[in-house]
Amino acid sequence: MAPRGRIRWAMGGLLATGIFVNFLDRTALSVASSSIAHDFGLDLGQLGVVLSAFTWSYCLVQLPAGLLVDLLGVSRLTRIAAALWTVAGLLTAVAGGVGPLIAARLLLGVAEGPSMVGASKATAAWFPLSERGTATAMFDGATKLANMVAFPVLAFVMSEWGWRAGFVFTAVVSALFTAVWWWGYRDPSDYRSLRPAERAFILEGGARDADRGGARQFRPALRSARIWLLCCGFACYGYTINIVLTWMPEFLQREFHVRLLQSGIYAMIPWAVATVAELLVGGLLVDWLVRRGRDAWTVRRTVLTCGLALGATIGAAGSAGSPAMAVVWMSLSLAGLAIAAPVAWGLPGLLAPPGTVGAVSGLMNFLNTAATAGGVLLTGWLAQVTGSFATPFLFAVAVLAVGVALYWAALRQGAVADAGPARQPLRV
Repeated sequence: MAPRGRIRWAMGGLLATGIFVNFLDRTALSVASSSIAHDFGLDLGQLGVVLSAFTWSYCLVQLPAGLLVDLLGVSRLTRIAAALWTVAGLLTAVAGGVGPLIAARLLLGVAEGPSMVGASKATAAWFPLSERGTATAMFDGATKLANMVAFPVLAFVMSEWGWRAGFVFTAVVSALFTAVWWWGYRDPSDYRSLRPAERAFILEGGARDADRGGARQFRPALRSARIWLLCCGFACYGYTINIVLTWMPEFLQREFHVRLLQSGIYAMIPWAVATVAELLVGGLLVDWLVRRGRDAWTVRRTVLTCGLALGATIGAAGSAGSPAMAVVWMSLSLAGLAIAAPVAWGLPGLLAPPGTVGAVSGLMNFLNTAATAGGVLLTGWLAQVTGSFATPFLFAVAVLAVGVALYWAALRQGAVADAGPARQPLRV
């Protein structure tokens, strides 16, 4: 059936915008890390505690957020959450010490908890399987685009007006998005202006509109070995990409003594490469190969595992002899991880039992965030003890090797099919 209408792409763009704003909020503290450490007298270990505060609460709310997304729908839950992003940004801007700063980041973690799982759920509802890769690459690619934009823009704002001004800026952006979301987004089943032809194209292509559930439906997923392999594999991906996100500006400033604004410009390059790679390879190329008749699971497994393997080039960044070479290695690493990301995020929409796309996404992101929180702390500690970032980056290579093995086992040849899991519980 030929595609009709463009409403689904407008909704996909709005989802991507929300994720962009989320990661603008998250990245701000990484850009401000040196200034905050100077103002509050923090060493690397203490700074690691502050940087990881967001992930503590974000991690803890993933499972309830996933269940709430399934119960309430993306539209209503995000309305509340988006308003809280603004409050958290303003509280960070006025924090008078480490305690209030950590409290503000904990609030931001709670508020942004439903974002990625909600985007995964909404994408499964709005897009047919033939467009799922590109649609997923849009919202996950927004995370990389946000990092690309955030580092130079926030570095400029903070260089000119101080680190607190950066958080005022992100709060204003969050407030604007909140207004747009309240006005523009609806779940597919509630969108009255959606034309019948486009609705039929979406549903006949395998979308999961009005796929509501709860804790009882989540039990088959918890009993599935494949679901656990997917979730643990995603944690390995998240561990690596988030230590790069969190520590890249500090790494460039400490290892190569570059200034704040210069480190923001350097950090922009890997995220720009990652954004393009994700959209072209993880999104458009995957969908094109599937539409051309290639085995869908062979394509997904190959792209996912090869992307993680390319991400292991982060190990070379820690021993690079110049900031330019460090940026080259980080660009390769982030490109590989970005290619793998839309495939990984699309798996709950393909494999979760009925009514549990949000809950499975929440479980996946819970383990991812737990690994991230530990990774941020471990990276700071290892860098402090060894005097460089070479050791923590090499450890990330080992973590990715585990991720490749987990995904290869979960998506082994002939083990899964597109049509079955969306309609019946998984049995492994």
